[in-house]
Amino acid sequence: MAVIVKLPSEVAQVVPGAVATVPVTIRNTGTVVDQFAIEVLGDASAWATVDPPTLSLFPGTDGRAVVRFAPPRLASVPAGPVVFGIRATSHEDPAGSAVEEGTLSVAAFADTFTELLPRTSTGSLAATHSLAIDNRGNAAVNATVSGTDPDDLLRIGIKPPGLVVDPGTAAFASVRVAPRKKFWRGQPKTRPFKVQVEAPGAAPQVLDGTLLQQAILPGWLMKALLACLVLALLAVLLWFGLFQPAMKSTAQQALVDAGITPHPAVPTVTAGAGATPTPVATPAATPPGPTPTPSPLSPFAGTPVDGRLTANSASSSTQAVAAGSVFYVTDLVFENPIGLSGPAQLARPGLVIASLRLENYRDLDFHFVTPIVVKAGQKLTFTATCTTGGSGPSSPCTPSVYFSGFTVP
Repeated sequence: MAVIVKLPSEVAQVVPGAVATVPVTIRNTGTVVDQFAIEVLGDASAWATVDPPTLSLFPGTDGRAVVRFAPPRLASVPAGPVVFGIRATSHEDPAGSAVEEGTLSVAAFADTFTELLPRTSTGSLAATHSLAIDNRGNAAVNATVSGTDPDDLLRIGIKPPGLVVDPGTAAFASVRVAPRKKFWRGQPKTRPFKVQVEAPGAAPQVLDGTLLQQAILPGWLMKALLACLVLALLAVLLWFGLFQPAMKSTAQQALVDAGITPHPAVPTVTAGAGATPTPVATPAATPPGPTPTPSPLSPFAGTPVDGRLTANSASSSTQAVAAGSVFYVTDLVFENPIGLSGPAQLARPGLVIASLRLENYRDLDFHFVTPIVVKAGQKLTFTATCTTGGSGPSSPCTPSVYFSGFTVP
């Protein structure tokens, strides 16, 4: 061996982001002048520089070089001892190189970043924040989290209350804040609070947060209720002032077109205190077509009559009124039990009482306050034409109408 490498016996100390200097002694044990190349081996070589990197020595003489270690201030540089080697390689005798080992102690450094998200929350019953702890140091952080409310108006819950954060990683905790007292209406109220993060060997970090407490009933609720009330009132006014009179007028006109005299309201006139109200006659509207004979004051003044008219295929069924009598029709019930299709019609001479489609009904009844009048010698005629049957082509065409009323001589 033509070279000897010597290092200090003590362990070198270095803080990431700083520089540690380690002196190296190289001795030429050979018999000729030689040049020696100096290099650093191991994990610490990425942080090391050698000055000078080569030494030329006479036989039996020593030379000195300086190795500088400058680890970066990063979480990827672990704290603790790091073994390294210094190798001196002979130019004249490469096989006679020598290696000496040493230890570099990398110190731990703390660099913790904390953040509360969101900084301001909104809620009427409770709100949740997220606490982030980012460990940018090179040693694990054992953090304890607590919350305080200077005004004692909030309940603060933290899950979990303790976190272990490895170097180069982040951990999260949930911070839930709830007001101790609620209010139903009013403007939002600001509730400040603080979250404190403590770790051994580091100064405590305090984060400010705020809960913007809102009323349980939102401010727009009263406006919405008032708007609904106005709309409801407007709907009532439109119904009684516009739609109901129009519907009533349309219904009365439909009765007139069908030959049915609408029953008029009978007003009364009061003769004086204690007097009996006297009905005042109001003339009824006269429908177009033949003028019906005035009905008697009561159906019990005549003889009750009822019957059924059944139409087969395209034939008609009639009910004749005897001479010297007047028939007053008060009730009609149209029947189509098997669901036939086609037109149907009930008529008297000069007036179609009802024009129907069989597929639109199974049972359909009409009851008249003012009866339909069929005079002496006239006929009540029911006609139906079945285009399709209810249960098949072979179904009989037998729609019918039941009628009832009374005759007056």
